[in-house]
Amino acid sequence: MGAAEESPRSVLAINNCGLLLVQNSAGTWLIKGSADGSIYTAGDRLMWLLPLLERTPTDVRAALPHVPLADTPLPALVRFALTAWGEHWPALALGWLESGWPTGDLLDVLADMKDSRTLSQPLRHRALRLWRTAAHT
Repeated sequence: MGAAEESPRSVLAINNCGLLLVQNSAGTWLIKGSADGSIYTAGDRLMWLLPLLERTPTDVRAALPHVPLADTPLPALVRFALTAWGEHWPALALGWLESGWPTGDLLDVLADMKDSRTLSQPLRHRALRLWRTAAHT
């Protein structure tokens, strides 16, 4: 492990199985396995960050208080979850948006969701409400 990974600037537990989201001293976001010490670039493993959506955005942001939101992998995670398979992850991501998570950069995804023939009606309606609100602000 290099010196940059030994002194992380920010650390957030992803799950109860030992995965950590860490920002090294160079500002790079990494996923670190505490059990085996494996390290991966967070942007390359967004699927591994999905359990963060099971918490509230307030709780996740509180764990990273001094880090600008745009400098984290969280916006990419929310976008990824909105386009994920099934209903579980998109529903959780919509919950983040409904609780105040920024929607400005997600209008394209919300538009696709509201018009999707594969999503359930409740998810489409939630996406429609969010899209309308974001499109009119």
